[in-house]
Amino acid sequence: MPFVQIHLPATFTQAQKKTISLSIQESLVAIFNVPQKDYFQVINILGDGHLIHPDNYLGISYTDQMVYIYITCALGRTKEMKQALYASIAEKIAAGATININDVFIMLNEIPWENWSFGQGKAQMIHKSTS
Repeated sequence: MPFVQIHLPATFTQAQKKTISLSIQESLVAIFNVPQKDYFQVINILGDGHLIHPDNYLGISYTDQMVYIYITCALGRTKEMKQALYASIAEKIAAGATININDVFIMLNEIPWENWSFGQGKAQMIHKSTS
């Protein structure tokens, strides 16, 4: 059920955007066992001055090519799964989109199953909240 929001600088190419998107989806499928067709993402392109960050935080240096990834998903993954997901996404993006691995910022927000509607004004997954 993940809904992914990706925030990027306007300087990224179409190929980089596609690689970032697919890297996230492939990692979600492999690690969170998300169905292949459960692929809902929004890419937000932001101009100069709209992606704000320090040059360095927690010993990690950043450039002006930061990628912000916000994943909303249903409850139920272990800490180990989350750590594996972060590593997979960052490694795939760094390798495929030629972006520094330090510049991949990921936030995960877990919400209950009943908070999802995939259309028709229905909570299609509400039965999962009681199982």
